[in-house]
Amino acid sequence: MATSKALNPSFLRDAFTSYSKYNTPKQQELQQYALQWLQSQIESELDDGKAIMEKFTGKWRKGWQPGINSQESPIELKNLPHSYKGSNTIDSHQEDALVFIHEAIPQNLKDDFAKLWNIKEKLQVSNADGAIFMVNDEEIATLKEQDPEGNGTAWYQVDEKQTYYLLSSEEKGDRYLVVLSEAISPQNRDTWLVAQADVNISKV
Repeated sequence: MATSKALNPSFLRDAFTSYSKYNTPKQQELQQYALQWLQSQIESELDDGKAIMEKFTGKWRKGWQPGINSQESPIELKNLPHSYKGSNTIDSHQEDALVFIHEAIPQNLKDDFAKLWNIKEKLQVSNADGAIFMVNDEEIATLKEQDPEGNGTAWYQVDEKQTYYLLSSEEKGDRYLVVLSEAISPQNRDTWLVAQADVNISKV
């Protein structure tokens, strides 16, 4: 009886294989957002990020080389789920590319990508006057002392209908403690308290 070939680990292979399960446009839009974020982090945060993307492109598109194939730019990860042929394809170059990038980037980047890939909730500001995102109660006194005028440090005003994707949410009395998928405010914070009366949290 034939057995399937054991595959080397690849977090992107796992993501591409699961992409078809996200069969609504909004869900697939979120997956593409996660892939855009990943590529941005690779290119901007890793010293050899550009080289990683070029080598990945050369493996995914057989024969592609930077400079030689100047009419073709390096691959955009967000476009790949639709062109992924699966691990059973006769041509193994896509598998080689997926294993390469799995080994080339650090675990913390893979972990953060997984969180974005699996987002299940969104928050929308429903109050016509907007909403105030505040820091945790324990931090407020210290931050106000450091910056009596606020300036978005202890709080951050957002407009009605603003939408944020959530990594997590938790009820705290009459407020929610939320962790956003992206940092906001001049202080680059992703964790906030917001009044339940000012927002709606729903499934994606």
